[in-house]
Amino acid sequence: MSVDAAKVSSSSPSAPAFNLLVQLTFVDEAAAGMFVSSFTPLAKYVAENEPNTLMYQLMKSDKNPLLYNIIERYADKDRDYLGTHKSSEEFQSFRAILGDMQTLSKVTISGESYLDVEI
Repeated sequence: MSVDAAKVSSSSPSAPAFNLLVQLTFVDEAAAGMFVSSFTPLAKYVAENEPNTLMYQLMKSDKNPLLYNIIERYADKDRDYLGTHKSSEEFQSFRAILGDMQTLSKVTISGESYLDVEI
């Protein structure tokens, strides 16, 4: 599920957009399915309630059915990512499920954050 980036203008030059690229590798298709089922309502919530989330996209590898990526893009790190997104009840519920999956070794998560480069 994706958020339409065109609905929100890009951040000001003094505050580049904040981006996350999160990679998830699941142990089996059942775990991947559980993840997608829990991610879908969160993605819908983000699309409907977080206007400064510029992108929130889940992708599945075309080569490895157990490999997924999430691309997240926020107009402002503090306000939109830390303030709005991470503090939402919907994200907290989703993160608890994902945390349980990590504890049970059903998923390995890695990722990195990035700032837009003005070119």
